[in-house]
Amino acid sequence: MTGTASQFDIRYSTSPITAANFASAARWTTGVPVPGLPGTLQNVVVTGLSPSTTYYFAIKTGDEVPNWAGISNVATKTTTVAPDVVRPAPLAISVPTLTDPTATLAWTASGDDSLTGTATTYDVRWSTAPITAANFASASAATGEPAPGAPGAAQSFMVTGLSRQVTYYFAVKVADEAGNSSAMSNVPSVTTPDTKAPASISDLVVGLTWMNWSSVAVLPRRGGGR
Repeated sequence: MTGTASQFDIRYSTSPITAANFASAARWTTGVPVPGLPGTLQNVVVTGLSPSTTYYFAIKTGDEVPNWAGISNVATKTTTVAPDVVRPAPLAISVPTLTDPTATLAWTASGDDSLTGTATTYDVRWSTAPITAANFASASAATGEPAPGAPGAAQSFMVTGLSRQVTYYFAVKVADEAGNSSAMSNVPSVTTPDTKAPASISDLVVGLTWMNWSSVAVLPRRGGGR
C-alpha cells in the first residue's frame, strides 16, 4: 500500500473473469491512466461495447519490475438498450377519392425502423399552397389519423372540412416511439369538385293580368273625302 505503481492491466469479458482466465479476457488499453498515489480515485471509459449485454471487468496492478498484484474484485454491469436512431421510411400517398368537402388519402404503411417494425403515429398536413419540408409544420394539421399498421398494410384517411372548387396539397410524416420522424411524403394536389346543385325554387307564383279595350270605327266622309 506504499509507493506508486507503474501500470494497470484492465480486462473485460461477457463471461465471469477469474484468476485462471484473466489473461484470456479482452484487454483495454485506450486511455488507461498511469497509477496515482495510493488512495487516488481513478477511472477509465471502456467503449465499443454491445448494447443490452452483461460485461465483467477486472484489473491487475503492476510495478516497475514488474510485479503483478492479484486479480481485483470482478465488477459486472449490463449495458443499456441501444438508442433508436433509425427513422421510419417515408410514405407514398395518393388521393383516390374526392367529394366537395373531403379528400381521402391512401398509402402503404412503412415501418418503425425504415421498413421494419410498426411505427407509432402519422402526421397528416394539408394546405392551399404547395407543402415543402421547410413549411410542413405550418400547414394545417389533420386530426384523428389512424394508428400505423404493419409494414405493407394498406391504409387510408379522410381529410374533412375542405371547400368546394379549391386546390389542396397533402403531405404526411411518420414517427416512431423514440420520436424519430420520417422524411416528408410526396405532395399530391387535387381540386375539390362542386357537385352541389342550386336550391330548387319553392315560391313560384303565377299572376294573371286582364286587359280590356273597345274598338272605335272610323266612318268615311261624304263627298269623297274623309
